[in-house]
Amino acid sequence: MLFSRQFNSNNYVKQFILWIVLFICVILIAGPLALHVSSALPTVKTRNIPLHLFSEERARTYFSNLTLYGSRVSNTRGDFYARSFLISQIERISSISKRHLQIEFDLQNFTDRQHNQLQNIVVRLSNPATKSKNVSCLLLTAHYDSVEFSLGGSDDGSGIVILLELLSNLVNDLTLTFSDVHLIVLFTSAEEINSQGAKEFITNHIWRSDIRYFINIDATTCNEKASLNRIIPSQLVVDYSRVSRPRANVIIEYIHKWLRLMSDYDVFTLNNSLLGYEFGFLLDGYNYHTSLDHPLMIKQGVLQDLGENLGILIRNILLGNINLQMTKNIIDTDPFIYFDILGRYLIVYRMSTSVIIEQILIILVLVIGITLILFDHIWHRKRTLTCIDSHCIYLHFKYPLIIRIILISIDFISNIFSLVVGLLFSIIVALTMSMFQPLSWYGNATLAIFLFSLPCIIGIITIEYLWNIFHHFMLRKWPKNSFRFGSTIEEQYLKKASFDFEHNLAVLFIYSLLMIISICFSNRLSYLILVWSIFICPIYLLLMIIEFSLRWKQLHCTLFEQAYHWLFLPLIVSFIPLTHTIEIVNRLVRILIPLMVRRFSFGWSRLGNVIICSVIAVPTTVFVLGFIPILQRTKHFGRILIILLITFFIVFIIAYYRQPFSSSHPHIFYAKHMSKSMYKIETLSSDPVIVSLISQSSSITVTTYDGLALSPVLSDFSAKSGHILHNQRCLKTTKCTFDDTFNRTIAVQHIEIESMNNFSDYIIFVQHVLSYNIQVSSFPFIKFLVLNQSNIPRTETRIYVTLDSSSSLFDINIKIRRCDLIDSPFLVLFTDIMSNMVLMGKGQCQAIDDDTTLTFNK
Repeated sequence: MLFSRQFNSNNYVKQFILWIVLFICVILIAGPLALHVSSALPTVKTRNIPLHLFSEERARTYFSNLTLYGSRVSNTRGDFYARSFLISQIERISSISKRHLQIEFDLQNFTDRQHNQLQNIVVRLSNPATKSKNVSCLLLTAHYDSVEFSLGGSDDGSGIVILLELLSNLVNDLTLTFSDVHLIVLFTSAEEINSQGAKEFITNHIWRSDIRYFINIDATTCNEKASLNRIIPSQLVVDYSRVSRPRANVIIEYIHKWLRLMSDYDVFTLNNSLLGYEFGFLLDGYNYHTSLDHPLMIKQGVLQDLGENLGILIRNILLGNINLQMTKNIIDTDPFIYFDILGRYLIVYRMSTSVIIEQILIILVLVIGITLILFDHIWHRKRTLTCIDSHCIYLHFKYPLIIRIILISIDFISNIFSLVVGLLFSIIVALTMSMFQPLSWYGNATLAIFLFSLPCIIGIITIEYLWNIFHHFMLRKWPKNSFRFGSTIEEQYLKKASFDFEHNLAVLFIYSLLMIISICFSNRLSYLILVWSIFICPIYLLLMIIEFSLRWKQLHCTLFEQAYHWLFLPLIVSFIPLTHTIEIVNRLVRILIPLMVRRFSFGWSRLGNVIICSVIAVPTTVFVLGFIPILQRTKHFGRILIILLITFFIVFIIAYYRQPFSSSHPHIFYAKHMSKSMYKIETLSSDPVIVSLISQSSSITVTTYDGLALSPVLSDFSAKSGHILHNQRCLKTTKCTFDDTFNRTIAVQHIEIESMNNFSDYIIFVQHVLSYNIQVSSFPFIKFLVLNQSNIPRTETRIYVTLDSSSSLFDINIKIRRCDLIDSPFLVLFTDIMSNMVLMGKGQCQAIDDDTTLTFNK
């Protein structure tokens, strides 16, 4: 600044101390406040409230029956029982309603390629007085299947119980007539197997053409509030903004694309088939698809929060407050940007609005900045003798306008360089940790934020410190006014020369550059640039205009003369963007860490660390940029660097030596059981023939999904259990195979063949363990029929085979799959002994796979 001040070394020390205290206060308030307020949950409503209001207590009562028989893998006992339970509850809800509504019920049966019997459960609510057949419909959907070994409390039991409670609420809501908009509730099957249930519904169901909007519910782990995950088109977010506690951020949409998180939503929106929303629980998905996904792990209040929000949105649609006539072929040429503020308010604006605001800010920065420099230069040239302040550039230097322009340019370049170096410092730390402790941040998002943000800040301040030294060196070499300086006192006055305006303007130019980049790329991910720019740029410009105006009019203001406003005003103004940045970074990290780690067994160690680092470091650079002028003003780079380095060293030591895995964040593994049995028959007779077993082998393949080396784990298990693992071999450090010597019951127990029609036809009787998943196959030229294919489950499979004269050598293959933990003695023993490891499941029942080959050699 060129303003009159009375500073000395004590003033700078006081400024430094004041700024540090204010900064710490802002961080301590912004961080915890953001996390506390944004995660606050509503009070759980009791079961005694009226039926048209959402009650989490009532919703939770569905869990006990839904999970009664364990996991609900498609075409298993749990799956069939879940269907019966859902049907019974829909009938119960319909029966207790005293309203005269038309409730249509449909069971959509279909099979997959393995002939598994699958079923979608569909309910339609309408007004019997409505005569029109083409009434618009709102679709509510969730999937009732789960993965192996998992009760599916969160995924997607939470969606199921919420829909059942909402269905009861809406049926008993007297304000809803269902005349203009009908309601369809869909419980899909086989979502975990490429969303086969959703594909079947959207392709073949008769009601699909009436649907205008849909709402899909899915989850990973219900540890925190649900959010709007995806939406198409983005215009629908305006309707969602009317709920009481909106929680959404446009960045979440991109996470699904980056990590390829697929759900029924992708089927419904393929080629703009349907328009709608997807809501879900994404944070802290450490138990996702594991045996720890239990209803008891669902946090109190999260179901209440989502249920109430959805109730408001659904009622607005059913009451006609939302236009349902939007075309399905709409193109999001001007998409909406949206983000919530602490889970209380939803900010919504179009991309074009963002561009206009950024353009206005850029123009203001350039016009005001250049105008202030030129006017100030003209003012000083006309009034050279009035410049008596020791901080005045025009008092010290020749060619003052040139030096100001040069310093702004160099400041601009150094700021860019400092941001780049800050990012590089963070990436170097990420790559270093990936080599020595790749999962140092697992289970602790706060640690990850400090671990990767501190080196970024250190890198930025280091470059600014070096630039400050170069800046001072350049000033010493710059031509001085001979009437003012003598060689003995030059250094003393150089330190007083003030270039605060130039520093501030350079930072505003950086914000302008970031906004130009945002405009050029037209990416909604860059909305944080506007959030910071719209708070920082106007206040900086306003303060500079006031300071220049006071000086030009030669007015004295104590507040501006001491310049303390440059310490506290930027901190106060940045409180809102800082709070939002901390909250959204914390949210993103808590989503990414659990899901990212599962890719470490595929070589994602370095990439995973870099991705987590980038998510933290990039917003950090935008945040630190606003405080660079304050750092340059206090001039205590060394002290700040020492504080930051000590803090980072402590964080680094904690990250390096901590144990990231615990009972709440365990190692994740999967075990695949394979057996191959060979039966052969060469002599046939008219009497039934028992086929002999020729050979049999059985193995277990264990895989970890967090980069954990398996050999030491298996050695530890062997030592603790006293069970030797024979023929152990590891193709990768995270994948090992060994012989199954744990007395597991092989599926096929007995095969008998009976000839028919003079040895041209045969009936094969296969006795096996009880199973829902039995597949029979053979060569293409062999004609066969499974006589009791529809009997599910069964302990005997009867196969009718028709042969021609050329069929002398052929095979019949029988594959029987199971996925109950009790069917694997190894898993029962392993999960009991190795308590720090949790079993993961797949979408299909395939953990225990017994393959039997029956060879005919006539």
